Amino acid sequence: MCQPQAMLLLLTLALLGGPTWAGKMYGPGGGKYFTTTEAYDHEITGLRVSVGLLLVKSVQVKLGDTWDVKQGASGGNTQEVTLQPGEYITKVFVAFQAFLRGMVVYTSKDRTFYFGKLDGQIFSAYPSQEGQVLVGIYGQYGLLGIKSIGFEWNYPLEEPTTEPPVSFTPSKAPSGL
Repeated sequence: MCQPQAMLLLLTLALLGGPTWAGKMYGPGGGKYFTTTEAYDHEITGLRVSVGLLLVKSVQVKLGDTWDVKQGASGGNTQEVTLQPGEYITKVFVAFQAFLRGMVVYTSKDRTFYFGKLDGQIFSAYPSQEGQVLVGIYGQYGLLGIKSIGFEWNYPLEEPTTEPPVSFTPSKAPSGL
């Protein structure tokens, strides 16, 4: 195999084998990759953020009734937010220095939640399409905490209806037609 073909093959394999996200990541990066569950069959119904030593250590999302795996470094004091039925995360502000220092989360019911401290370089993350909501979080972390973070946006799942389907019973056609 000639050199350019070998390099192209290695690049392709590296891209296929590593994590791929379409969204933007905020922060300097580096460390181990993480992502909340990729199965988009439950909506985010809660958020836990652990903060310690002036930086965000880890994040964890609640999907439906179940908490997903905690992503990031261990330690810190954990703050928990439970979303109300029909409430979604619609915008996030994050602050970085060498690590994620703080987050502010905004919801569709005009509630705001603060985690850590907003100092350093501040970024805002929000969906590209009206009506989309937060469905996942990804990024990188090191021993001390989260080094980069990104947000996956999509439309909320449709609620299954609990009403029985409307049935139509045809009546007899009038005679003479």
